[in-house]
Amino acid sequence: MTQQYDLHCHSYYSDGALSPADLVSRAHEFGVSHLALTDHDSIAGLAEARQAITAQNSPLKLISGTEITCRWEQFEVHLVALNFDEQAPSIVELLSVQQQRRRERYQAMVAKLHNAGIDVQPPLAQAMTMPTRKHLADALVEGGWVSSFETAFRRYLGKGQQAYIATEWVSLADAAASVKAAGGVSVIAHPHAYQLSNKWLRRLLHEAKAAGVDGVEVAIGTQAPGQREALATFAEEIGLLASVGSDFHYPARWRELGKNLCLPERCVPIWTKWS
Repeated sequence: MTQQYDLHCHSYYSDGALSPADLVSRAHEFGVSHLALTDHDSIAGLAEARQAITAQNSPLKLISGTEITCRWEQFEVHLVALNFDEQAPSIVELLSVQQQRRRERYQAMVAKLHNAGIDVQPPLAQAMTMPTRKHLADALVEGGWVSSFETAFRRYLGKGQQAYIATEWVSLADAAASVKAAGGVSVIAHPHAYQLSNKWLRRLLHEAKAAGVDGVEVAIGTQAPGQREALATFAEEIGLLASVGSDFHYPARWRELGKNLCLPERCVPIWTKWS
């Protein structure tokens, strides 16, 4: 069987639509051999995914993962942690702090919306494993306050908008150190999503490497022409390993588990660190 890695996806334990069990079956259906479940600041779905693999008698290999929201300079960047010890104190403590910050931020954003006369009724933060802005956007759409998910972010939830709350996330260096202390590896997620110039992106990757980050996502399910080759060049020049990830959240034609995730030949895959 050809090995197909997908090292970035989300379940309903953060802002994905599917259960871990459904992700497991869908990944196998689409030819994925190695899957990392990387919910935002959470590892709550990993046990369920493992149970599903056993129950389905699936050949899928599950890799522990989470996507950690970090601060770097004035930017919010995401670090995908992979193949770590889920019981390691460094990971448990980091995720506990991150989750509390997420709940506080979520509640503050709801309060901002209410103060603006928008009586949106999203799920309570305490009722969810990991509340995200996606849940607020869904509630705004369902309540008729906006016409689309994108409009919710553009008018209310995006950076600088009416209900946005800036949060003091863990520093990129501290997050990388926590992952390393847990025996794992870390990669910068979807580098072009931060809309940095090439100069700033190169600086981010150099500083990430110096801080102990192991790699960068080079192959992403949806990329503009030339972005994959540009990231492969950055990885090669800076000495970063290359990761792949669909960033799958829900079934959609343009973003599917395992789809379009081939690395350029000159890349050194991140899984060489553990396989």
